[in-house]
Amino acid sequence: MTEHRCYFGSLVSQRTDEKATRFFVFNAQAKDLKSWLGIRRIKDVQKGAQRVLRQARVNAVKKFMGASSINIIPNSILIAFDPNKANFIPLGQKINEYIIQANSSLEKNIDIFNGCRENQVTWGIIEFSFEQSEQEYLKPALIVDGQHRLYGMSDFNEEDLPITVVSLIDATPQEQAFQFIVVNNKAVRVSTENVKSIVADFNEDELEKRLVLARVKYGDKPLILKFISDSPTSPFQNLLEWSYNRESTEETQLVPITAIEQAMRYIRKCFTVLENDEDSLIEFFCATWRAVKGNYPELFGKNNQFMRKANINAFNEYISDRLLYFWEMDLLDIFDSDEIAEKVLDIIKRLPKEFWLEDWKLRIQDTPNFREILKNDFKIIITNCKLGKQWRDGLELVQTEE
Repeated sequence: MTEHRCYFGSLVSQRTDEKATRFFVFNAQAKDLKSWLGIRRIKDVQKGAQRVLRQARVNAVKKFMGASSINIIPNSILIAFDPNKANFIPLGQKINEYIIQANSSLEKNIDIFNGCRENQVTWGIIEFSFEQSEQEYLKPALIVDGQHRLYGMSDFNEEDLPITVVSLIDATPQEQAFQFIVVNNKAVRVSTENVKSIVADFNEDELEKRLVLARVKYGDKPLILKFISDSPTSPFQNLLEWSYNRESTEETQLVPITAIEQAMRYIRKCFTVLENDEDSLIEFFCATWRAVKGNYPELFGKNNQFMRKANINAFNEYISDRLLYFWEMDLLDIFDSDEIAEKVLDIIKRLPKEFWLEDWKLRIQDTPNFREILKNDFKIIITNCKLGKQWRDGLELVQTEE
């Protein structure tokens, strides 16, 4: 079915060179934009410029919007209309008439264009048509920058959020690729010193809380640890053993923060693609351990040897090693939380809870040697189950039944 769209805004000719691409600026609702915007991804089509959509980053935007009702994302997204895909209709004459009428009632005329040369900014409407069934890369306009922002804001169901859009008009695929590269290589992270200077004059506790919930790095603060400790989506919420966790008691502070830090380091070691992607790293970790928590509800969050640092790290290493194999074999999308959870359950479902309720023959120590013993016992248990043996046969930590 053919659909039509029409938006009011301004067409900007930023350069005098006629070969320079013009852009049209307008506002629209995120859900509406998602219905007709496509993505030309590098892995899908020739002359693609966009990266693969990462669900963790989409979820991060949704969580940012949901963290506080006053959180906004004022940044525009950048899109591009291929040549001859959109038609611009100037409304300059009508706009000029309204400006003359408005100025006639004022003592001093106002230059609404603030000195822009003639034809540099032209007000009007842009119109185009499209088929809903079209493949993504054939849609009338393609996202150049801001795909995660758009998808996250569109998937935020509490409100239909408006977004400012900068749209390149009659832009060739080469121009789109150029703009993508420029945009993604010009961003400069705010330094720790600048962040500390910015917050110095504000209510630091209140601002820090908003930043942590929004997963925005605050100076040298341990953002990941605070999120793991505070977020309702974290399986370790209120379980970390550190002074920041003021609402917890000694009975609930079960997990040393070094266990989480060590687990994160191991995941980064296995999946180097997550090294500079904290949102995806956090989502990977939480998805893994939410699955673990769901498989062992009687053990998780209780004061037992299952929650010891040595076991958490051994279990994390064991699971991560197997997830790495699935990923290398193209059997897992590590940016899809549901896929991660499904694979984790496949990995651990044969490991009985009774294993952690036994009196182990060795003293629990968070050492490489002890973790290797644990991981080797995991392998033996799974082999025993497959062969129809008793799960405890041949284990180093658990006494074999006579």
